[in-house]
Amino acid sequence: MSVAFFDAEETVVHAPAARCYELVLAVRRYAEWWHDLSVEPLGPEGIVRVGSRLRCRAGAAEWVVEITRLDPYRRIELSCIEGDLQGPVMWEFDEHADATRVRCAARGVRLTDTAAESAPGGNAPVGALCKTLRADAFAGLRRVLETAAADVSGGDLFEAMHTQRAVRRFRPDPIPDGVLREILAAAARAPSARNTQPWRFVAVRDAAVKADIRRHYLAAWRQAQAFVAQVDADADIEDRPDYAGMMRGVDALAEQLDRAPVIVLCGLDTTQLGPLADPSGTIRAPQSAYASIFPAVQNLMLAARGLGIGSTLTTVYLTVEAEIRRAVGMPDHVHIAALVPLGYPARSFRVTTRKSVDEIAFLDRWGNRLPVR
Repeated sequence: MSVAFFDAEETVVHAPAARCYELVLAVRRYAEWWHDLSVEPLGPEGIVRVGSRLRCRAGAAEWVVEITRLDPYRRIELSCIEGDLQGPVMWEFDEHADATRVRCAARGVRLTDTAAESAPGGNAPVGALCKTLRADAFAGLRRVLETAAADVSGGDLFEAMHTQRAVRRFRPDPIPDGVLREILAAAARAPSARNTQPWRFVAVRDAAVKADIRRHYLAAWRQAQAFVAQVDADADIEDRPDYAGMMRGVDALAEQLDRAPVIVLCGLDTTQLGPLADPSGTIRAPQSAYASIFPAVQNLMLAARGLGIGSTLTTVYLTVEAEIRRAVGMPDHVHIAALVPLGYPARSFRVTTRKSVDEIAFLDRWGNRLPVR
């Protein structure tokens, strides 16, 4: 049997204790800041709570962790309960002035008997692993939390929905592989007609391909601008106080689309639509067909918001869809239903202003207001 390992290390993060605590709980953001550890939540939550279990992998080691106690903004306690490691671990957060002392302690972690047989050396392998993971975690916490514009909110579904907005200006920070995978995995959880899951996503990072997409998109936008001006298509909304700013943002997106860290092309595979499309790929029932992809697009955007990433849904490209499809090698039978740029927003998220429920929803019959309670 291996010897239990007891050790603690700490670092100083120039951020409030609440933000440090919340980021450690935001398990689906781990790939953004913790490079040497791979974590898979064994449940749907994005923010862990007492009883949540996580499968962890680092090098050849694999183990399951359970959250055992939460003391908000001060302490997180967990225990390695299955796999190669067993024993308790603790995070502590001690705020002073404009910084937080973050401490991570192994309180008797050891290799299981099976793991110890293949890795002799007492507690040495455990100690080396713990030190490597802590150093990586501390560096990642500082990197994310000491960025002024870092946003660690949104892990709660309702917070994400109430603060989601169209983001058209992005910081240049790249989106880590693991974070992008989480976003697309959430998109793929959406419902669809006949459960055919006809969505196909192309996430574009390559600078040259993004520049090609931007060129075609900008041409389509200029064409749309000319049409709007010619027929005064926005006459019903152009007097709104937010109109001018919104249109500046739309124009900036078209001019700088290739600056988005990732452009996601959300494709609808017409071969998966059965009677909703004919053999040539022409969609016979658009409402039903698009009902099988737009829930996935909204999932994608909400997941992005939950991970601190902004997005917007645009279909401006429709007049140049064939050119964009060729730019990424997408087959003709896949129709691009939406283009969604992704990136960390240049401006922080906040609660959005929208029409009230009383303006848009009724009970039983049109015009009957919903009860207040």
